[in-house]
Amino acid sequence: MLDENGFKRKTYDELLTDMEIKAKELFGEDINLNSHSALGVFLRIIAWFLALAHELAERVYNSGFISTATGVQLDRLGRNNGILRDPAMPAIVILEITGNPGYIVEEGVQFKTQNDIVFEMIDVVKLDVHGFGTGQAVSQVYSDKANVPANSITVVAEPSEDIMTVNNPDAATGGSEAENDTTYRARIRLATKANPGPPVNGIITALTDVSGIRSVSVVENNGITKDANDNPPKSVHIYVFGGIDLEIGEAIFNSVAAGIQTSGKIAVQVKDLSDFEHTVYYDKATPLPLYANITVNVNAKFEDEGTEAIKQAVMNYINSLNMSEKVIHSFIYPDLYRIPGIVAAVVKIGKSAENTESTDIDISAEEVASIRWEDIEVTINVS
Repeated sequence: MLDENGFKRKTYDELLTDMEIKAKELFGEDINLNSHSALGVFLRIIAWFLALAHELAERVYNSGFISTATGVQLDRLGRNNGILRDPAMPAIVILEITGNPGYIVEEGVQFKTQNDIVFEMIDVVKLDVHGFGTGQAVSQVYSDKANVPANSITVVAEPSEDIMTVNNPDAATGGSEAENDTTYRARIRLATKANPGPPVNGIITALTDVSGIRSVSVVENNGITKDANDNPPKSVHIYVFGGIDLEIGEAIFNSVAAGIQTSGKIAVQVKDLSDFEHTVYYDKATPLPLYANITVNVNAKFEDEGTEAIKQAVMNYINSLNMSEKVIHSFIYPDLYRIPGIVAAVVKIGKSAENTESTDIDISAEEVASIRWEDIEVTINVS
């Protein structure tokens, strides 16, 4: 039914009730409509197919709105605003390689961590007279799991007598999974609120359009002296979670007004249209790892994939939060109760696996909440 309040589909039970009422009008009140009668079976078959048609009509209606569209329908609404879903991305890292002087490490040579996350060279590196060279490598895994810490890529996957050691002095960055509907929907809403430009909202919009960036925070100092956080006068201090340095630097340069200083520990060299170099500064947000313990009572409607759906619901909420945004544990419940078969749920979250509680978690201005699949523990009680 479509009216001034929107679209409301009829359920199988509602359709069957309407058809039984109509049948009694046509054949009399004493007509046999139980589930074993010929007419009763026929009405139930028709009601079942009509329910499918109503479900399809509801999905078609919902696909026209950013708040309710999912999957490819949400992708198309995003494209209408020039905003594309972030694809899965590999992590990028600088490797330091030692070996025989003059040896050339070709593009495609592989190195890995102790837990077998493989990185492949995208640079051709010639070791100098001291047998040392550096070059970029990308992960074969397109996931945030590839954002390995510093000094963890130490294994030569393809042993060679000319390569002695390999190491990454800095952590790998930029790895991310394909953007989920929750995060993409929030980014579409944010991006349509302001165009890239000097105002804070414009800077945030420009950066959220960069692939792999999940959250942005901008601290202004409009005064003529340093502020309490040591930011220089007339400056912006930008904190970013995710993304690749060069792409972040270009987005900052294209959105911050001329004459305004950028502040931060990370420096990126970018070129203007006249090919002159400029340096922009920013800082990476600090991810705050969280842990969750979810206990649910379920009935026979709970499906085999229910545990994965529970974990996904928790990740969708926590990993879509912006920098400094408080983690409110009760906000997880609505998504859990949409999973078929869940009768009751208890959500506990915390900063360690051993200390989770049904309470909210405050996040500081430079932090962003983050949770991994393996850090969500689900307990199923069958009722």
